[in-house]
Amino acid sequence: MRWWQIRKRDADVERELQSDLDLEEEEQRERGVSPDEARHAALRAFGNPTLISEQTRAVWSWDALENFLRDLRISIRALFRSPGFSILAVLVMALCIGATTSLFTVLRSVLLRPLPFRDPDRLVMIYEHFRDPRLNAEQFNYNGVAPADYHDWRTQTRGFEDMAEWRYWQFNLTGQHGELPELVQARGGTWNLFPLLGVNAAIGRTFTKSEDLARTEMSS
Repeated sequence: MRWWQIRKRDADVERELQSDLDLEEEEQRERGVSPDEARHAALRAFGNPTLISEQTRAVWSWDALENFLRDLRISIRALFRSPGFSILAVLVMALCIGATTSLFTVLRSVLLRPLPFRDPDRLVMIYEHFRDPRLNAEQFNYNGVAPADYHDWRTQTRGFEDMAEWRYWQFNLTGQHGELPELVQARGGTWNLFPLLGVNAAIGRTFTKSEDLARTEMSS
């Protein structure tokens, strides 16, 4: 049945119910019931026509759509009765939906979506803590690891498959045509950082072990 035939279906149901009720009333008169009492007796024997009509509609597959269309009509009428309140309600809902979407996007990026590295569930980050009693647990008390400590950790620790070091870096960058220098945020890492994460450089190549050792000797 098509959705535009819902009214015709309802009319058919009402007509069938009325026909059955008339037949029941006629049978009551044939049993000797007076015409005034026959109608009431037919209703008692037949049941509530409204309830039967609703039960009949419930078995049709378009009952859910019919309820949705009815609720939609009622909602549209309520919105047009108070347009100011409707506009405010729509703006509040849009703001709430936007905030919820933004929060879920951040939550998904930080907690739900895995890191874009090889075996992200096996990656851990190690810090040193300041041994300062004046700092409580809520304050940032992480310290950068010294290169010598990192070397000892990597060579003497057997609990990790490999270990790499990285740090924040800032430097001034100037163009070739005398532009004003700009402060650039960067990251520095050991030669095995890219192989440990299982990624390649976006442009060019990664560093080699010999280049890392040369840099370490020069910095020392």
